[in-house]
Amino acid sequence: MNNKDRFLITHNVEKLVNYTNYKQLSFECIQQKMLSPTMVSRIEGIAQDEVTRHKKLFEKITKRGPKAFDTLLAICQQAFPTAYLILKPNSNDNQMHSTHNPQRVRSVSCNVAPKVYSLRSPGDVDDGKNNNFASNALVEESKCILQVYPDILPTTFSVKLSTRPAETHPKVPAYPMKGRNRGVAFIVNVITFLKKVHPTRNGADIDGRNLISVFQQLGFVVFYYEDITMGDLKELLAQLKESEHLSCDCFAFYILSHGDHRKGSDYIFLHDNSLLRVEDLLTEFNSVNCKRLVHKPKLFFISICRGVQSDLGAYRLSTNTERDGMIDPGKPLPSNIATYCDMLVCYATVPGFAAHRDTNTGSWFVESMCKIWSEHAHDTDVEILMKLVGEYASSYRTEHSALQTICTEQRGFFKQLFLNPGYYENPVEL
Repeated sequence: MNNKDRFLITHNVEKLVNYTNYKQLSFECIQQKMLSPTMVSRIEGIAQDEVTRHKKLFEKITKRGPKAFDTLLAICQQAFPTAYLILKPNSNDNQMHSTHNPQRVRSVSCNVAPKVYSLRSPGDVDDGKNNNFASNALVEESKCILQVYPDILPTTFSVKLSTRPAETHPKVPAYPMKGRNRGVAFIVNVITFLKKVHPTRNGADIDGRNLISVFQQLGFVVFYYEDITMGDLKELLAQLKESEHLSCDCFAFYILSHGDHRKGSDYIFLHDNSLLRVEDLLTEFNSVNCKRLVHKPKLFFISICRGVQSDLGAYRLSTNTERDGMIDPGKPLPSNIATYCDMLVCYATVPGFAAHRDTNTGSWFVESMCKIWSEHAHDTDVEILMKLVGEYASSYRTEHSALQTICTEQRGFFKQLFLNPGYYENPVEL
């Protein structure tokens, strides 16, 4: 190993220890024949505490020949994205900017679409009834192919890793979240709209990059699509539901766009200005329509406006805000399951109100979530995480003193969900 690469490791060893998992890293080093089992055993015999053992492991790697650094890079690129970026500081993507200070002046726009009901689809449907996800009406043929997002994206959000599984409440069981196939994150980010029927969602690209990075660091396989049509979405979800990717511990669906709340229902505008009803989206992943995800936690994040009202709060300066029957106890328990179960639905705002997006750093909802999850997902369950997200986001204000209140809904989500980033119960699965 040359001196430059050795210096990168030794100079950043504290960070590398924080952003890697000792058991997983040592296992991979043995698998890649960079270290022998005897070498690892000696390290563990010398160093009693975990941090010292972890540092000794990196020290040993620096002495393992000219290919050791490249091998370490390959391991980190697959398993520890943040550590990879530390060792690859000149990566073209290592320039992500974000600020987390809710007190600062914020450029914000609203995620609500204007009241324009023409030109919503290639067929010029005027009421949206035949242009939603559940409709059997013909939609433009899609050529979209399901593909895992190929790159490791850095952001300023660095997810803290778990060294052991989080402690669960004695009376509330937890979903299994210790396997190698930790989760799938399917992200849809609608930024522009055909014929400019709705305003471009400035700053939404930053949301996309932040979400990709955080979910990658959480160990999820990420699918990311921008500006897709109703036909695209139908095709992609059909492919996803038939794929082996859903043989995972957890599923997350994240969609960002303009939205509206009509006659008691929430709608999302897609790139072709078609309307996706949120309830139709949830139906696609219920126990009847998605057997692969039965008994598995399903998270839905809906970052849209749910109306046009502004929730007013204390004044704070800003100049750039936009608005985006009973069972007999003697009988055995029934084998059937609820149609909607193990679902947690998280909205950027409450019904009737606007959600806000900072044109420089992305939406309040996404920025708050990325910050809180990166800092606390290693030891905090998802429902508590979302309470923390809501509290953090509630401190933001627009130039007109408008604020935002996130909203969560349980549908048979009766267990705790700990994401355990970086922790695997059985490293042999790797």
